[in-house]
Amino acid sequence: MTLLKSASALAIATSFGIALPAAADVTADEVWSSWQALAEGSGQSMSGTENRSGDRLIVENLQLSAADNDGGSVRIGFDRVVFVERGDGSVAIEFPKSYPMTVEIRSAEPGRPEDKVTELDFTVTQRDFEMIASGTPKALVQEFESPEVTLTLDRVSGEQPADIEASMTLDGMSGRYTQTQAETRLFESDLAIDRVRFDLAMDGRAEDTQVKLVGTVHDVTSNSDSRMPTGIDPNEFARMLRAGFNSQGELKHGAMAYAFDLVEDGNKTHAELSVNSGRIGFNLGGTGVSYETSGEDTRFSLYDPQLPVPRIEAQMAESGMRFEMPLIKADEPSDFGLGIRLRDLTVNDEVWALFDPKEQLPRDPATLLVDLEGKAQLLADFTDADMTQSDGIPAELEALNVKEMQLKLAGADLAGSGEFTFDNSDKVTFDGMPRPEGNLSLRLAGANSLMDKLVAMGLVPEDQAMGLRMMMGMFARPGDGPDTMVSDITVTEEGQVLANGQRLR
Repeated sequence: MTLLKSASALAIATSFGIALPAAADVTADEVWSSWQALAEGSGQSMSGTENRSGDRLIVENLQLSAADNDGGSVRIGFDRVVFVERGDGSVAIEFPKSYPMTVEIRSAEPGRPEDKVTELDFTVTQRDFEMIASGTPKALVQEFESPEVTLTLDRVSGEQPADIEASMTLDGMSGRYTQTQAETRLFESDLAIDRVRFDLAMDGRAEDTQVKLVGTVHDVTSNSDSRMPTGIDPNEFARMLRAGFNSQGELKHGAMAYAFDLVEDGNKTHAELSVNSGRIGFNLGGTGVSYETSGEDTRFSLYDPQLPVPRIEAQMAESGMRFEMPLIKADEPSDFGLGIRLRDLTVNDEVWALFDPKEQLPRDPATLLVDLEGKAQLLADFTDADMTQSDGIPAELEALNVKEMQLKLAGADLAGSGEFTFDNSDKVTFDGMPRPEGNLSLRLAGANSLMDKLVAMGLVPEDQAMGLRMMMGMFARPGDGPDTMVSDITVTEEGQVLANGQRLR
């Protein structure tokens, strides 16, 4: 995670030779100027020695560096990059077949005056890489492709350097990158990769410890669209958002598979994970940020002879997570949200046997669905360092919508939905919290049957089960089927709490 934080978007893309702001125009000099302008506008450093020769602009010893807020950095060096005017209004950019990249990670640790520093040295190798830039100075386009790009880890240095061999290869890569110069800069990109392969082998610091990780991802596609206001320090993020900064994008992939092996003191642990397809989407702009992931047909297996169940297997038809939250103070309440989707989760019988050896519980697939939306009024910017160190949350909850909620497990099924608003001027009625008003509808099926089985298995004492049944009787009424209960929880404008019309508060 720190590595990703240390590497800016421009530097990561540049490490593969695909998102340097290559541009196209009548002259190679204007292309080179656009590279420098983008680096400067992004708070990064770019330098090199220029030499003009006919229709070729040669930049020797081109150095690109980017730093993060923790003092870490990414540095990339090219022996030479050549801009060749093709005579048709486009420019070809020639990169070295390989070049170095260094990532420096700094992390503070309690009790020590100096940061912990780790350096990773990589070599990027590009086979038959081609890039063509075209367009105009104010609307620059680059298109690129390579049958194979490889990132190899050469060295890890630090206080306790590890013995690591790692590489990642992109097969069949192609894409397009557009930069538009205006009062607000526009950046658009599209990328397609036939296959991503990665391989890691590491000897642990303890003796007789080895780690190995291999994986592949097929049919990767991504696109992004960013708008960056000019004249504002990129580190002043709240100002950037208020000035119209926006970045959104999506990444999709096909079949993905990982395999992990750990050998420690003669014991071997093996794990595998596969996903049939997946998606990641993000949107950063307006007053906040949203993020969403999803996966289809996920399978996981683990073998460890030291566990009570040496082999664990699980699979899930659908998985996903999303969240949305405001980042800066606004005149009107901002949207927030949270979603979790774990549909049709199953585990192998050996796991069930740990707590249900007599197979008394239904082993139907389990499901957890949560879909919440709401509005909140921020009282300060989340980007403010002073706010992040405060004990409280400087926000007021305005509304909460429970769009969907469901938990299916061991034969029981709980589902519900509802909406509430909150009066922040009244924090007396509910003892320090804003007074809610609204309704929550719940439906529970199979609860009594599940409780009977848990009592028979000795997992729940009879007296506790009786107490739970009495509590459900207070809050619920019989539903539309056997062993089904429903409940409507209402909070009135006066602060009364009702369950199916009966006053509880």
